[in-house]
Amino acid sequence: MNQMDKRQKLLAQLSACQFAQYELMLFLDTHPDCTAAMKVLQLHRANAQKLREQYECQFGPLSNPKGNGQHWNWIDDPWPWDYTGAGGCFTPSMGARNKKGACR
Repeated sequence: MNQMDKRQKLLAQLSACQFAQYELMLFLDTHPDCTAAMKVLQLHRANAQKLREQYECQFGPLSNPKGNGQHWNWIDDPWPWDYTGAGGCFTPSMGARNKKGACR
């Protein structure tokens, strides 16, 4: 599986978890005492956090900048417009993302 496929798969999994969380929160608005729904919500939250960390470790931050006080990861490659490819198939230029120590 190439990098773009891995990236899309992780984003799809994260999106599914976030959608499930949103739907469960709406359900819990009208069923606040449903402990089963709360347990499932907690599972989706934990899974989404794991997927977000995995994605950010491999491909960079999804939203807010994260840094160590000396360097902001947000400015590392790839920026949304830094894609190369032919025939409409995009592959990110991974540049600075492959630095050692970028992941926890």
